[in-house]
Amino acid sequence: MQRGHLVLMLRRLMNSSLDLIRTPWQRPEVLLITGNASQEKVSEIERRLHFLFDHVGRTLKVKHAHSFSLIDCLRHSAVATADAAAIPVFILDRVRLNWVANLDYDKYPFDAYQLIELGNVLTNRPTSETLELSYRRFNRRIQEMKSLGPRPAYLFGTGPSLDRAADRSFSDGYTVVCNTIVRDPELWAHLNPDFLVAGDAMYHFGHTQHAQQFRADALQRLLESKGSTLFVYPAQFDIIVRSEFQAVEASLVPIPWVHHEVPFADLTCVFELPASLANVLTVLLLPVGCTLSKDIRLWGFDGRSPVDFGFWKNSSGQSYTKLMPELRDAHPAFFEFAIPAGREQQYVETVHGQSLDDRLSEAEARGFRFWMLHPSSTPTFQKRFSEHEAPAVGLFPAATPDN
Repeated sequence: MQRGHLVLMLRRLMNSSLDLIRTPWQRPEVLLITGNASQEKVSEIERRLHFLFDHVGRTLKVKHAHSFSLIDCLRHSAVATADAAAIPVFILDRVRLNWVANLDYDKYPFDAYQLIELGNVLTNRPTSETLELSYRRFNRRIQEMKSLGPRPAYLFGTGPSLDRAADRSFSDGYTVVCNTIVRDPELWAHLNPDFLVAGDAMYHFGHTQHAQQFRADALQRLLESKGSTLFVYPAQFDIIVRSEFQAVEASLVPIPWVHHEVPFADLTCVFELPASLANVLTVLLLPVGCTLSKDIRLWGFDGRSPVDFGFWKNSSGQSYTKLMPELRDAHPAFFEFAIPAGREQQYVETVHGQSLDDRLSEAEARGFRFWMLHPSSTPTFQKRFSEHEAPAVGLFPAATPDN
């Protein structure tokens, strides 16, 4: 057994044991440790907690304390901190009690994920019944689609080339779209997606206007699809999705997020997403696409040019550009961690660099073929692009004026 897996097992055992001990003592309160955080920051984190409470279906109060104690930790339903320094490193980084959340967005890059995890602890969701239903729903749809015979799977990113996707037909294959493509109803209707995927705690399932607008648009697109599109997402976000997407419940497919690194595993056999790979392509698009077909075709993965700002440039018509400043301000530590000044290329190299190239090569040795359908500035994708070898994609004729 690998050391990492052993550590995870021991943490789970310890959390389960302590949870049994503290259950009789628990109060319906979340204790917010303020430490040296400003009153403005404490109020903001309390607002985020209430956003979560609105989705978990429990009436909970927020109680403040300046410092942390183990007794308080056992007495409350959950504990959160506005100041990472106010809770011992041993508790936050090594023991990792699952009901103790670091919400210090100035210092901790993954505060948004900690907030969601707190919701899962407070609700004990998603349940095994939810995941079993999700698996049956997904498996049934995959079998229906595959019964039509072999077809390519088109995976769509949100790079600038996405603006040109409306000029081509992808009707000869399956289509899997991601993230803010939901903003564009015309392109959505043109692509007629079989699957929508999203998996980020900040961009898609958080409290910001960006996340809320994504969910509003995603719900509207799913309603328009009338059941033809399934929404696949990591199961940890089910508490947010299920609360807001009740009108399309039959289209929801939460899948457990597990620490493995195989983006081409068949999800009908291994119903788990590779959380270790940390990008929508590797965590969601490739697993769904490789479950559908061994002929994978990529569109909208332009990469990061030297003049791009942030992670990379997105397509103008399918992104929420005006809402990005608020998102950045809400999670500054994350952006400083992921795209540090002077090393902005770091994220792309990590998620789309040699590691991804090695995994695609392994999949290719097993019979998969990955086609990049337009040029990309990312070497992993560009080496899989060739104007002479790429499969034909239907080009609509240019419009001509009426005579």
